[in-house]
Amino acid sequence: MATYRKRNNKWQVRIQRQNYPSIAKTFVYKEDAKVWARQQEREMDLGIEVANQDITLKTLLTRYQQEILPSKKNYQPDNYRINIILNHPIASLKMKHIKSQQIGLFRDELIHQQKSANTIRLYLAILSHLFTIAKTEWGFDNLINPILKIRRPRLPQSRDTRLSDDDIHLICQKSQSKLLPLLIHVALDTAMRVSEIVNLSVGDCNFEERMITVRNTKNYHDRYIPMTHKVRKILQHQTRLQTEKLFYVTSHAVSVAFYRACKRAGIPNASFHTLRHEAVSRLFEKGLNPMEVAAISGHKSMQMLKRYNHYQFDYLKQLLST
Repeated sequence: MATYRKRNNKWQVRIQRQNYPSIAKTFVYKEDAKVWARQQEREMDLGIEVANQDITLKTLLTRYQQEILPSKKNYQPDNYRINIILNHPIASLKMKHIKSQQIGLFRDELIHQQKSANTIRLYLAILSHLFTIAKTEWGFDNLINPILKIRRPRLPQSRDTRLSDDDIHLICQKSQSKLLPLLIHVALDTAMRVSEIVNLSVGDCNFEERMITVRNTKNYHDRYIPMTHKVRKILQHQTRLQTEKLFYVTSHAVSVAFYRACKRAGIPNASFHTLRHEAVSRLFEKGLNPMEVAAISGHKSMQMLKRYNHYQFDYLKQLLST
């Protein structure tokens, strides 16, 4: 039987029936609440199954991994994180039993494992999106998202790590991969993301026009990057070796290889994405204006581009002294 009550100028309808889980939903207008209630009761009368809230997080997370994740760009890192959650005790909990307390304990465990603030936020973002999808698209109308109630770790200030030519040379020396130094120099001269570099194909390179076409970007727009002499030489070498993709490697493998090379070189606080910061800063130091830099880097927001711009102090001092 459906019961209605007005709360905060909205109407909440709750249906309780034997052998069925209690379900509820809130509407602005009572008539909409009645329509929804009649539909739910009709489905119960016909024996149509109501979304089962006894289902576990593991079951829904596996469905999310199969149905939602492939539609995302560069989903491999999220796929890795989902596998971590699936092997965690929290995955065995029923969805209706997952409250902010359980999510908070999971967050604290990640903090204890010394995961970065951004990494923890990414784990929480996956879980939050799962709850949203389950409620809006999979019929779990009564599901409450507990992630919205907990504190997220505060992000540190944007990195200002700069890599000198000596740093780059040392990282390449310490790399145990023959491919990594090539990828590093391509990133430095193009400001491309690691996913964009590893997805380059032979057809994306126009050596006569000295132009790279970056397709299927993060912003869903193709962009065109001029080749430097060094990049042209590297890509022509790869073209002679490959028939389709220029670099048969995953983004994750490149990031791990770079991290390990930096560790051997004794260079802290650097990731492959630091090369994108460095490349953008070097473009500014060459005298390009923000619009010209954005055309190469693909940034849509000048505010985001500003975060990547870290001038060397010596360079600024030289400018002011002229």
